[in-house]
Amino acid sequence: MKGKSKHFLLFLLFILIYQIGSAQYGLEFSSHNMEADKRTGLLIGSKEYISFQHKVSVSFDLSFLPFQQDYFGYIFRLMTEDGLNIDLIYDRRLDQGNHFKLVVGEDFTPISFNIAPPDLYYKWTSMRLDLDVDKKELNFQVGGKSYPYKLKRNIKTQFKLAFGANSLKSFKTMDVPPMRIKDIRIADNSKPKFYWPLDEYFGIKNLDIYAKNPAEILNPIWIKQLRSEWKMQSSFKLEGQASVAFDADEETLFFVGTNRLIVNKVGSDYLRSQEYTNGKLQLVNGSQSLFDPIRKKVLNISVDQKIVASYDSISRSWDRQFDYPAVGTNYWWFNKCYNISDSSIYMIGGYGHFKYKSSVLRYHVPSQQWDSVALSGDEIFPHYLAGMGQDKDGVYLAGGYGSSTGNQMLNPRVSNEFLKLDLQHKKIIKRYEFPNSLAEMVWANSLVVDEHNGLFYGLVFSNSRFKSKLQLVASNLNKTQSQFLGNSIAFPFHDIRSFADLYFAPNSKTFVAVTLLYDDKTDLTNATVYTLMAPPLPFQPQISLTSKSVVLNYILAFGATIVLLLLSWFLYRKKISKGVKSNMSVSPEKEEKVVVTGEIISIPATLSEPHETMDTAGIYLFGGDLQVLDQNGKEITKKFSPLLKELLLIFILYTVRWERGISSEKLTELFWSDKTQSSARNNRSVNIAKLNSLLELLGDFKVSKKSGYWCLEPLDSIYIDYLRFNHLVSNKKVFSETEIRELLDIIDKGGFLFEVDYEWLDHFKSEISIQVLTTLGNIIEHIQISDNASLIIEICNKIFYFDEVNEEAMIFKCRSLLQLGYYSVALQCYENFCQVYARMYGEPYPKSFKESIK
Repeated sequence: MKGKSKHFLLFLLFILIYQIGSAQYGLEFSSHNMEADKRTGLLIGSKEYISFQHKVSVSFDLSFLPFQQDYFGYIFRLMTEDGLNIDLIYDRRLDQGNHFKLVVGEDFTPISFNIAPPDLYYKWTSMRLDLDVDKKELNFQVGGKSYPYKLKRNIKTQFKLAFGANSLKSFKTMDVPPMRIKDIRIADNSKPKFYWPLDEYFGIKNLDIYAKNPAEILNPIWIKQLRSEWKMQSSFKLEGQASVAFDADEETLFFVGTNRLIVNKVGSDYLRSQEYTNGKLQLVNGSQSLFDPIRKKVLNISVDQKIVASYDSISRSWDRQFDYPAVGTNYWWFNKCYNISDSSIYMIGGYGHFKYKSSVLRYHVPSQQWDSVALSGDEIFPHYLAGMGQDKDGVYLAGGYGSSTGNQMLNPRVSNEFLKLDLQHKKIIKRYEFPNSLAEMVWANSLVVDEHNGLFYGLVFSNSRFKSKLQLVASNLNKTQSQFLGNSIAFPFHDIRSFADLYFAPNSKTFVAVTLLYDDKTDLTNATVYTLMAPPLPFQPQISLTSKSVVLNYILAFGATIVLLLLSWFLYRKKISKGVKSNMSVSPEKEEKVVVTGEIISIPATLSEPHETMDTAGIYLFGGDLQVLDQNGKEITKKFSPLLKELLLIFILYTVRWERGISSEKLTELFWSDKTQSSARNNRSVNIAKLNSLLELLGDFKVSKKSGYWCLEPLDSIYIDYLRFNHLVSNKKVFSETEIRELLDIIDKGGFLFEVDYEWLDHFKSEISIQVLTTLGNIIEHIQISDNASLIIEICNKIFYFDEVNEEAMIFKCRSLLQLGYYSVALQCYENFCQVYARMYGEPYPKSFKESIK
């Protein structure tokens, strides 16, 4: 076991460091793609000025995000105590020779320069500003060049430093270029004084490593978080049963629909639509798209009809048409790749008419000839839902779902085989079988192969349920070693109407996941694009208590262990008078205990926020389903039709979470995308009027349009448990006993809308699960078991609502039970956890009871 663990840790470490040149950490700035108050800013010296003696140096690393619509803005503003500003700006105007410009006061200095696009967008560029107040000199260094400038006046030796947006009086700006910053350093007389690496996952502060001076950050986007959480880049609908192709060189996605082709650059949410000039492309069942890297064309392939259509982006037309209508297909989810060495497309596997395929087909592009390829060696399991990736001399084939005979009626199952198909020598080599963690998983269509490091990446999911989830996995090309990376992606799986694929953008070092779901009733495909920066990290929800103290939590899973909950509740009720009342009681001076970083202190009770309770009008989202109470405390949920109920949830969540509401365009996309603009507007108006008539039963509370967004107001007129929850957990590091109790009361009603099933709701559920786990994990980490054992047990029970295999909760609960003297109950708690762990992961929990509680 020790040997295996050692190899596993080495392998994991190898994954995390293999791409030295990519963005490992740093801060990304929200720019012109967001409203002004949502843009990112970083301020150093917010509470008191930064002082220096005679010379000061400020250095940092910079890169820009590619494919953004606007790049104008302030990279930094250095503001002295006597009111002088020194600014580095990016001027996007095309008639300007140099776009980076240094400004002093109200004057452009002669200092201006450019950075070559490949370096600006895909590498870090170091910059440094030197100030000598005695000589009144300024020097700016970038790209190995120095730019001197003579100051026109004396300046004081105290300053503030802002990157991006800031709201400082006389220096306020919201013009922010889409940039990334890391490794901010300040030196005083050539001696290092401050260093902010910007290496966080979460939080709005970063402490410098020398003096613990905080950098205050507004609306941060942490690069480490972008490496562990998939970011939705774009989501849209297009006509027909669409497919997708990817040009790795240009990092461009092409979505092929019946009426148009949509182009989407990696790193940009901008979509370019190209309407076909020669009429509809009659897409047939099972067709897929592929990019021809030689001719630089998008291809659409029908294996059944042996037709490959080619798209001309100049004339915006297809050179061939398919036979339509087609009767089914034999090749759903076949795998394909373009082999440059022989200018051929290879296609493997597929499913249709109750048969799984194992054949290897080839289409020679120059001659437009089809043939089958005979391979020796090991056999290909007849399948579909496999992953295929390409290297210099062949392809790798991972898993799939099928049967040994190819007949769907005869023992269909998941294949665990990982094969190498050597196309040059026409040979199949079985590398290994996947471990138990991947035993019941199938694969998105493509693998990303990293030959240099002996790894490949793929997206796995369960094909046994509609509400499936895609999970990125990294695995060894030669050994049975694998690791899950990043969080999961919601994937509604319907085997003949859904599709998923994985790509890698080499310049921006970004993984790209695409999901497609076709609705045959509307004849529309919903396409969604997600991105994850490389090298990817395992998904570990975290909360930053200090800059260098990060509390790790574990993966999400829904459910609860009923026996543990009932048993612990009984123990809590039995011990409540001895436990919380004696250990966390309010003193005669009316003080109460508060959880703060690493300890418990006391503050006057009057300083803590009162526990809000409402006996009348209210809206409750915790507990499974939506519950609405009128002003008399009577439940009126049944008065809301399914549509009005969903609309109410939309308005609540968007108003509370985004603090602005939802746009008319987004409402149309979610509810009335199949209607004309006029009809959608009429439907929206009618249903909002109906909703407001019901909300009158709650008091002065309604849906209204504010600053172009539909929102609920006034929010404080009624009790909304999600609003109160959000106030309690948002950026919270200190909790009073009253707040802990209120938070537990909210969660005690049950999971957040777990009985409600809307596609748009999934990311809200996931976010709230993370908030619950990180917040409760933070609390139990920093209160003493000896004084608060009963409270810890109660908190752990709430954690199990959201993650039934949370190791941290099991350990703290067992320790607390032992503290109360319940040795056998603690052992039973551990054994129940082990059973759930083994069922979920297919392997025993690696630690003994004694190892867990020590």
